[in-house]
Amino acid sequence: MSARFVVSPQKIFIGLFIVSCCAASSIFAQAAPETPTPTLEAKSQDEPKTPVDVKVRRLLSKYESEVSFLLPEGEFDATLDKKIGHFSTQTRARYNFVRGEMGFALQNFYTRFRVVPQTQVYDRLHFVPVFEPNRTDRVWRREQGVQMGARIFFFHTINALTNFNYQRYSFPSTVNKQDLSSQQVHSVSQALGVQADSARALGFYHSGIFEAALIRAFPYGSNHANFWQLQLSTRGTAETNWLAITGEMRLVSMLDTGEGVPLSFLGGRNRLSAYDANEFSGINLVYLSMSNRFHLNKQQPVELTGGFSLYETNLITHVEAGQIGLDNQVRDFSNYHASLGVGFNSLVAYRQRGAFELFCYVYKALEPGRKLRYYFGVKY
Repeated sequence: MSARFVVSPQKIFIGLFIVSCCAASSIFAQAAPETPTPTLEAKSQDEPKTPVDVKVRRLLSKYESEVSFLLPEGEFDATLDKKIGHFSTQTRARYNFVRGEMGFALQNFYTRFRVVPQTQVYDRLHFVPVFEPNRTDRVWRREQGVQMGARIFFFHTINALTNFNYQRYSFPSTVNKQDLSSQQVHSVSQALGVQADSARALGFYHSGIFEAALIRAFPYGSNHANFWQLQLSTRGTAETNWLAITGEMRLVSMLDTGEGVPLSFLGGRNRLSAYDANEFSGINLVYLSMSNRFHLNKQQPVELTGGFSLYETNLITHVEAGQIGLDNQVRDFSNYHASLGVGFNSLVAYRQRGAFELFCYVYKALEPGRKLRYYFGVKY
């Protein structure tokens, strides 16, 4: 690991934490939220302010009720949201009929104050390759976790998130498949995020989110996990009436050679779509994605039979690249895995009421000997 990744991670973590605490103190000392707009004396009393719960919604990549079916994988994915006053909850369930994978997550927010408490619990079961020579079969892996923390909005576009995390991983023992092995991780994370919403430049409307998180795992009880980890993620969209360009980047990097580091995985839908699910694993990860969505009939709906109307059709091209593994592997760009995809999605409404999305994609890996992979399904 080069020196630029390992210089004083403790100082970075403490600095981020102090910034968040100072921001929180300044928030409670003010009578009104601080914004980059003119002072409160110069504002009209009738000018609306952006509520905190709207900012929380913008921070989530998905904050809407959705049910989707993905074929031929046989995957069912449902995201349901509910808001009661200042309390918001999001529930997500996933099941893959072919691989037998399943998952459940529950996330809650209380958005009355500028400091937004939040909790999350999740339980996921998925299958990963057996990483042994001459083995091509897979083994199940269960991931359970609890997160408790708070997000602080101390500028109009900047926020900080402090989380306390507990994670438990279960999997069959390598000695005897009838026995179970487990790994526990206790950690605290500090993240800083920046968001942009509908900023206009060069003829496009730009929206995006960037977040940097520093994670410190510490030994506790029988848990011996002890490491520093850096996570960077960003996603942005630039859109006009006929074109939308979306870029995404994710980086996971170890800042030291600690113990009990959990694995990250790549491969599968939206994570190198041309490859098998969770085909690649390691402790460091780099993932890059760019998609172009061409609006073919966004302005003029097309009337279909039986009361159905086609409101939007898009041609989509998607390019992905990534690598995962040890430090020297993610630094060698010649060995990155690449995935190219093209497809269509359409927004269909029935009697101008309920709307659903139909989609189909085909992906090809650039590596020789790889077959085409197809995805098609419906979202409601």
